[in-house]
Amino acid sequence: MPLPSYYQRLIKKYPQVSVEEWRLLDQLATVRHIKKGEHFLRVGKVARNAAFILSGHFKYSFTGDDDSEKILKFGFTDDFLTNCQSFNSNKPSYMNITALEDSVILRFNINNVRPLYDLHCSILHVNIQVYQDIMEEQAEHQYILSLKSPLERYRFLMRNRPLIIQKISLTNIARYLFTSREALSRARVMITKNLGGSLT
Repeated sequence: MPLPSYYQRLIKKYPQVSVEEWRLLDQLATVRHIKKGEHFLRVGKVARNAAFILSGHFKYSFTGDDDSEKILKFGFTDDFLTNCQSFNSNKPSYMNITALEDSVILRFNINNVRPLYDLHCSILHVNIQVYQDIMEEQAEHQYILSLKSPLERYRFLMRNRPLIIQKISLTNIARYLFTSREALSRARVMITKNLGGSLT
């Protein structure tokens, strides 16, 4: 029986995993529809599930000491969705993972997938790649926050993460850049003027 069409994108992203191995994973997976604003994971809950995003996008966020929302990461189509720190430590998550629009995910219970690692090295390699990607994204976000001004931070996204500019609202970009919407809006105006009226 052929795999659903969305697996073609995952096969392309993770070519080391064979079609037969994707079939094994598919037996452990369920497709879930998540409404805008619905949590995949809530603060205070231990992460038990992971997912591939089939459509839509998500934010990883927490509430700061000043009661403002801070966004650590975004997840887009075909990205992997989970809180590895919570799962590995078996401790409650300090952040929410929330849908930013109506989304569809391919969800797995992580404990059900782990036994496959010993039998299928390619699936283990995907897990390692996911961890590497997460570490690189965290390091990049720390670098972005080290930049001195909202203008510099926004320019970095324009050069290196255009998908965030295209898909995410200005309010949520400001929360990701740990700045105010007003400061970010002023930065956008300055960039628009320098580019002759265009952000593209």
